[in-house]
Amino acid sequence: MTRCASEDKHPTQGLGWRAPNPVPTRIDTPRLTIRLARLEEIAECARVIATNLDHLHPWMPWAKGVHANPASLYKFIAEQHLGIDSPATLKELGLGVFLRDSDTLVGGSGIHDIRPDTASAETGYWIAKPHTGKGFAEEACRHLLSWALRPHADGGMGLRRIRICCSSANEPSARIPEKLGLTAEVRQRQDYVVEGRGPTDRLGWGVLASEWDCESHSIRK
Repeated sequence: MTRCASEDKHPTQGLGWRAPNPVPTRIDTPRLTIRLARLEEIAECARVIATNLDHLHPWMPWAKGVHANPASLYKFIAEQHLGIDSPATLKELGLGVFLRDSDTLVGGSGIHDIRPDTASAETGYWIAKPHTGKGFAEEACRHLLSWALRPHADGGMGLRRIRICCSSANEPSARIPEKLGLTAEVRQRQDYVVEGRGPTDRLGWGVLASEWDCESHSIRK
């Protein structure tokens, strides 16, 4: 979640995490495939985002910013493909969420703000409005956590900690880490500005690799 200013200004080597080489970029779940979007899918990605602007905004500011048109979306997706070619400097990996049976794009996820010193990263998720209420966000998040926290030797990213944060006003998003049983770690008062609502509380959850069962995709009993 948040870091003190001195950590950002004076980073340490810490654990010195590095991404595996090659970087695993596909996660299959019972109903979904979570993977890098292909360059030839940019027009469809742009269409899905454009038709879901009201649903995504204000929770996902990028919907009206970096991903607001096909050109900027092309740049983002190309950067994801280039990023996996340099695993030693990987900072994020944005993935699309597709239906396994039809390869239909229904949302997005990934890991962001990778911190090598603590071998940690943030994850998030979004599901297009026509596909909400089906448990896709929870299913995607469960399997993405397993992919992120699984050791390199077992085909995972080898991270030791994943965090999720959202505005207290975004109740559907907050329900996912609560359903998964992640530890509630943060409630920063009036620290998360939401367009049209002003300052709201920042909520945060975290899970350690030692707490997560990558086989059952759930908190260890």
